[in-house]
Amino acid sequence: MLIPKPDTFAAAPVSTDPAECWLAQARRAQAVVDLPAGLAAALAAAQSRPNPHQAIEAGLLACHFHYRLGQFDPLIALGEPLQAGLQQDGWQAERRELIQALTLAAADTGRFDLAMTWAAEACNLAEAASDAGQQALALGLMAACFERMGDPWQAERLMRVALAHAERCGAGQPLALTLNDLATVALGGYHLLRDLTPDEAAALLGRAEDCARRAQTLWPQGTDPFFALQTAGNLAEVLVHRGALAEAGPVLAEALALALKHRHGALVWRLQCIRAESLIRCDRAAEARDLLHQVDADAGAALPMSTRFRLHQTLYRACRSLGQVDKALAQLERYEQLQRERGARQLRAQSVQLVTRVEADHERQAARIARAHAALMTVHAGQDALTGLGNRRHLDSHLPRLLAATRARPLALAMVDIDSFKLINDRHGHLCGDRVLVAVAQLLRENTRSADLLARIGGEEFIIVLPDMPPERALEACERLRERICNHPWSPLAEGLDVTVSIGLTSAPPYEATVLYDRADRALYHAKQGGRNRVQAFSPV
Repeated sequence: MLIPKPDTFAAAPVSTDPAECWLAQARRAQAVVDLPAGLAAALAAAQSRPNPHQAIEAGLLACHFHYRLGQFDPLIALGEPLQAGLQQDGWQAERRELIQALTLAAADTGRFDLAMTWAAEACNLAEAASDAGQQALALGLMAACFERMGDPWQAERLMRVALAHAERCGAGQPLALTLNDLATVALGGYHLLRDLTPDEAAALLGRAEDCARRAQTLWPQGTDPFFALQTAGNLAEVLVHRGALAEAGPVLAEALALALKHRHGALVWRLQCIRAESLIRCDRAAEARDLLHQVDADAGAALPMSTRFRLHQTLYRACRSLGQVDKALAQLERYEQLQRERGARQLRAQSVQLVTRVEADHERQAARIARAHAALMTVHAGQDALTGLGNRRHLDSHLPRLLAATRARPLALAMVDIDSFKLINDRHGHLCGDRVLVAVAQLLRENTRSADLLARIGGEEFIIVLPDMPPERALEACERLRERICNHPWSPLAEGLDVTVSIGLTSAPPYEATVLYDRADRALYHAKQGGRNRVQAFSPV
């Protein structure tokens, strides 16, 4: 790039050292939040033959400006080698701050393997320092990774632990940051569940509001306004989704004006998405659509993944409100494509992180963090991503132990299949099909006991294992479950939608998983052949 001359900046300091001159300009730009000027000065300092100390400071300042401008790819390219060089004495605090920025930048650009690696390093540093505030922020980074990967449940669990650490520090910046992060995580869960489980989504929205309002009161005097702007954005988003537009308007307008003034790119784009949502609620869908298309054009590939999800969600609603069915469908398809891309990146990140943990097990403190993280990964690996039930791996792991523990006692196994599920997808779309799967999974949870084993083992197929339940009671329980699903109000998901299930039931003995699977599958086949929407117990005849 072209390096501007020092005299292009106001009040240039007198110095015979070009690197020091540029650094002084960058520091001044940082103080007055002139991000483009500060970035140009920091990069100029880096190219002016600085000494080692000046080179590190120039790199740190450039990373700071890249992050605030929403330029995450250049930040990672510059910051990754820089943070490795900050392990020498005297730069510990700067290294922690850089790792925080790198973690969030990597998570927002879908590089979850890098994000998880840096978040784990932040946890190592915080544990070594035995500092509750640092531990809260490090756990917040790990939670941010899970939220960006589409797992707000794990994220919120981690944030609750982080909040306990932050509260031990008393009122101040660590607590305000943690509450703000908790609000962000809750909002991420709201967007994931708002069209699937409205009640759970509403509860998440309430928790987000509580955290954002509390964070607003805790920012210390003189705090960098960038963080307070994030909190204002969270509160504005909550208020818009609650329909409190009169209260949301001033908060959103002030936050957007400041973000635009200081050119906080990623924050501006997110606030514009919130503004578009408010326009739709004011019956100004055409304005919302045009605004979002402009955001997409302005941001391009730099748009953070979480904001891109919201952009396509909101564009879908805007086009649908305008009766533009084809355009709404195109936005919905793009959203679903992003979901698939995120899922693939998530699996790759988990795989890389697992291998990395095994290879790095030579350090005692790192090993302790790795074991805790491995426990989270194990839970996640045994969980169906869509419904939250156990998956086939979970079933294959737990059923043999359950059979061994209940030998010589009654046990039943039911195979549940949603009738004509392909037809549901064809008529109402795959998003509706996903909503049906989530709703059926919830009905299974509500109508089984805590001791029962639940799993989704295929597209529309579920397994229920009922220990200590004789065949007659198991048949009654399955019949009640079938009726609950059949009589559930499905029309809110899609006009004209009806959902039924067929259930194949078998009982032990024998206490062998493969035999029970086979018998339940055969019983399910007869239930389907018998007209569907029925429970069929296995009969050897």
